[in-house]
Amino acid sequence: MDLPVLREALEFSGIGLRLELIILVLSLCYLVFWLFQKVFPNALFGEDSEYAGYIYNAMGVVFSLVFAFVTVLVWQNYNGVSDAIAKEASTLNNMYRLFSAFPPEIDSKGKAALKTYTKTVVEEEWPLLSKDQFSIKAYKELIAVEEIVIHLQPQNVGQSNVHQQMLRLVADATELRRSRVYNARFALASPAWLGLISSSMLFLFFSCLFKMKSAKTHFLLILFLGLTIVGVMYFLILYIHPFLGPMALDPGPLGNLLKLSWVY
Repeated sequence: MDLPVLREALEFSGIGLRLELIILVLSLCYLVFWLFQKVFPNALFGEDSEYAGYIYNAMGVVFSLVFAFVTVLVWQNYNGVSDAIAKEASTLNNMYRLFSAFPPEIDSKGKAALKTYTKTVVEEEWPLLSKDQFSIKAYKELIAVEEIVIHLQPQNVGQSNVHQQMLRLVADATELRRSRVYNARFALASPAWLGLISSSMLFLFFSCLFKMKSAKTHFLLILFLGLTIVGVMYFLILYIHPFLGPMALDPGPLGNLLKLSWVY
């Protein structure tokens, strides 16, 4: 499910994104703070509203647990995609090396097909991943590599063993590619993300409804609470899409195959 607002936010640099979040969150908080302190003072919780304080503390605990759970999910998804890319590059490299066990014409044909596929992934498919899309051309080129492997005709026991390894590796490469394409999306669905944002705002707004002797102290407490929540939201937004934004994963492992490992 697409999230246009998050896509636009991730177009900013790391610092720009954080400043945007700080301005947005604190502006909303202080608007609510001003409205209730100046316009609707009768709706505020008085200094003797002990139960409101208890509820506020309970909200903080529940909110922290939910936020921690979501943060771990997003971080694990990001790391999982990063590991899958490294494994995909390693699998393709192993296939490339094993083609050397076959006659020169098969060796050159198989290696050329792998190079073509990898180049298409790096140059054409990678930009599409940020849009939750994939390259049909790259998919067809991987199928072409698979067909070469399937139609190999081993001439001896050694080649037969290598062929079995190649069949396993091409299946692994296909699965790793599928995993990369499938995970080229937001780690949280729109309802979960919007629910998290609304919970954050509710928690912050609730902090504006207390009546304190010092408005300056109240103002500073809201500031620190808002900055803390912005810090966690900033982390979530950076890593919520593995192929979009300042922390987007690059095709480095695959690109290094073309530039370094497969040069000769």
